[in-house]
Amino acid sequence: MSERKSNKQRRAEIKQQRLARIERLNIEAAKPDPRWEAATRGHRREPGVEPADRALLARTNNTVGPLPEVYLDRMFTCRDCGEQQVWTAKQQKWWYEVAGGSIDSMAVRCLPCRRLRRAANARPGADLLGVTCARIGSLGEHPPNAAARAEVEAALNSKWWGVRVAAIATLGHWGSTADIARLKAWVWPQTAPRYGSWEHDAQSAAARALSRSLPQSDAGEAIAAMLGGDSRLWMSAEWLAALPAAFWEPVIQAELQRDEPARLIVLIWLLGRAGMDTGHQRQLHQRLARHPDRRVADTLQRVWPATA
Repeated sequence: MSERKSNKQRRAEIKQQRLARIERLNIEAAKPDPRWEAATRGHRREPGVEPADRALLARTNNTVGPLPEVYLDRMFTCRDCGEQQVWTAKQQKWWYEVAGGSIDSMAVRCLPCRRLRRAANARPGADLLGVTCARIGSLGEHPPNAAARAEVEAALNSKWWGVRVAAIATLGHWGSTADIARLKAWVWPQTAPRYGSWEHDAQSAAARALSRSLPQSDAGEAIAAMLGGDSRLWMSAEWLAALPAAFWEPVIQAELQRDEPARLIVLIWLLGRAGMDTGHQRQLHQRLARHPDRRVADTLQRVWPATA
């Protein structure tokens, strides 16, 4: 009967496997092997490799360096314990694309050391802002009543911007007609907000909230704005996946007839986020794969690299 391994032993084995995989991936990536380059461009899914959403990174990062096409498992040395650790490709994708971390940032502490650091810095009442934000956010998990509405209204007038942002997110979860109207007013104000102002932060928060709860009746207006170059609803486009194929039919035909490269590029990204079926993917490939503007064909291949 084989000896049963402890959790610590299993974690050590997983760590060693990841380190070996990183070394292999780095060696392969350094080789001038066209098969590896093609697989990387095609976002081949294998352990230690995750595709990067370069359009999202371009909108959230102000960097002069190139943006990655894929994330690879990376090794780093923990700043506190000195142990060699693995920052996985999946963790990088979450950090850069979900948490909004700078593309130039890097992991510096392992998970156990981060937990010890948080525990050492924790003091009773020290995280009042976090507790308040969590309280406001939890209100969105249930249908609103008068008391919840009053609490959110008070939060919208808080001196803490974080509490206001949490209140805006809660309005998005409730998603009533009045809530949607308020979110739209923040996203598209009468005058452009100054960068670094509360109005600018409110616009970003409202765009995230609205893009999670946008009614289908407003989808046409939003799509037209995005095709025209308005990028404010790109922050989270969960509502795109809920749109039926019948909605996209006239949009696709109209844009193919219009044939403006900038709009076609946006359309391809939108359809990629919408989870477009293979039939529409094939139709776009047939019409656009040899488009005279190479940016269109390149975007098509980047969004659907495996489509014939």
